[in-house]
Amino acid sequence: MKISIVIGTFNQKDILKKTLKSLIKQDFPKDQYEIIVVDSMSSDGTENMVKEFDIRYIRRKNQGKSIARNKGILEASGEIILLTDADMVATPNLVAEHVKAHANKKNAIFEGLTINPDGKPYIKEKIKPLQKMRWSYFLTGNLSILRKTILKAGLFDPYFKGYGWEDIELGYRLHKMKISIYYLPSAINNHEHPVSNEDMLKRKYDMGQSAAYFYKKHPDFEIKMFLGLNPLAMFIFHILNKHPKLLKKIKNQYILEEYHYRLGLTEALTR
Repeated sequence: MKISIVIGTFNQKDILKKTLKSLIKQDFPKDQYEIIVVDSMSSDGTENMVKEFDIRYIRRKNQGKSIARNKGILEASGEIILLTDADMVATPNLVAEHVKAHANKKNAIFEGLTINPDGKPYIKEKIKPLQKMRWSYFLTGNLSILRKTILKAGLFDPYFKGYGWEDIELGYRLHKMKISIYYLPSAINNHEHPVSNEDMLKRKYDMGQSAAYFYKKHPDFEIKMFLGLNPLAMFIFHILNKHPKLLKKIKNQYILEEYHYRLGLTEALTR
């Protein structure tokens, strides 16, 4: 098996069906790739829906995204692991582009192009094709890596339970191992999961909670700055936190997201 596509899911039946349809219609020999779905005990009919597809389906207790992905990687038979999500609809050449990239560059990581629901790329920075990227671009909605490499790195940390950072923390460990990430914009996924402003605030709070664990695990200056623990940002947060009337007047979504992120971060750091 050349490549194993690993997807974790929980109660995403309808969009997962679209994702699976896109993955079984790849411009790549069917006997050279497999699709592994790890379902964290969905209750929306996912188990029956996936019977329509020729995939490997693993149903297990909901212990978070990290453990689900680790299970899929451990069960995989492919030399290459392609990590994606249940709400990522692939273009027909996605798998072929990832495999071709690995054939041309040994023991590398490739980050594909993800298009958001608004039609804009998730990565807004201008990066040339096959340009080396920072370790913080280890984003698992469209990313491939050798199975032996991710196993050597220790897989995803299972102690990341909430939303965010479990992928980038693994990217940091791979960076320490001197494994490079390259941009692969020819491999395209379409993210079909719009998030409301209210849901984004909850997501940012959860990201802050996860960021605290990230920092406790890697308490160095680089990670501290990367996670937004710089003096100016924290000063603004403390001002808003001490003046709830001022906070209520703020309508700017970006400022509110940054506030909720640091609220989760500071609460988790003080525990």
